[in-house]
Amino acid sequence: MFQSRHFSINPVNEGIYALIASEQGGAMSNAGIIDMGGFTLIFDTFNTPQAGRDLREAALHLLAQPIGYVVNSHWHGDHIRGNQCFPGVSVVSSARTRELMQATQPQWLDRMTPLLPQLNEDIAAAAAAVDAEQDEAARQQLTARCSYLLEIRESIETLIVTYPGVTYRNQLWIYGSKRSGRLFSLGRAHTECDSVLHLGGDSILFAGDAVAVNNHPLLEGGDPHDWLSALELLRKLDARIVVPGHGPVSDTRSITSMKQYINDLLAISSPYRSLESKPAAAEIPVPEAYRDWEAAAVFQRNLEFLLDRQL
Repeated sequence: MFQSRHFSINPVNEGIYALIASEQGGAMSNAGIIDMGGFTLIFDTFNTPQAGRDLREAALHLLAQPIGYVVNSHWHGDHIRGNQCFPGVSVVSSARTRELMQATQPQWLDRMTPLLPQLNEDIAAAAAAVDAEQDEAARQQLTARCSYLLEIRESIETLIVTYPGVTYRNQLWIYGSKRSGRLFSLGRAHTECDSVLHLGGDSILFAGDAVAVNNHPLLEGGDPHDWLSALELLRKLDARIVVPGHGPVSDTRSITSMKQYINDLLAISSPYRSLESKPAAAEIPVPEAYRDWEAAAVFQRNLEFLLDRQL
């Protein structure tokens, strides 16, 4: 099996692989490799060009056939910054996702490039802290931070923002000799426009960030009520396997869990939204059910987002 520091490869059916982001690599999110029959379909391309390169190599190693299409589920950088690693391949997204990529990604690179000298100093300081730390648990945390900074530096230095060349409004069917897949837009959910890939014949759903497993999903930039409607639509697909944007491979229980999380945060924030003097989000404790989830800092961001909105 192909090995990468950026991800692990999880076979979920014959010719279908979920690539799950490693903690210390440059992937930051999950991706998919699908044998459509005669060509390969890639779902999302990770956060960095270096992770995208390994994604391409993994696809060629696993399936030994041309890569026909690359799909971007939404515009966030951790799902699209490997696009440049697929020259000559049709990159596909919803029309709105492409527009949002154009509006955000060059600006991100423009902001980050001048920060490289400071980033180099941060990397040196992090490496020194690793060497000095005696506690093994703290040392692992510092090592993870150092690895993250190194991945970000390489990404900034090598990134070429690459946009989809094929777009659709509502849905797009992709047909191969082995299977077909339906790409369709959920509209506003996690972002202004999220797309998922449903492989109906295999009962598999690549959900992008519309679903996260044991990870706090970012509500900011989307709409929680529309997201709940989108999740109900996904639940009705009755997929046997759900590949989330973040976290391990799951099933439809992950969709139920996402709905519960959003409803819980709406309920937590509801009593405060009408108050003129609102509490700080940091003062509101994380519910016990979510205390062990990854991306813990996102919980506070989610509450800040909800407290500032009229829902």
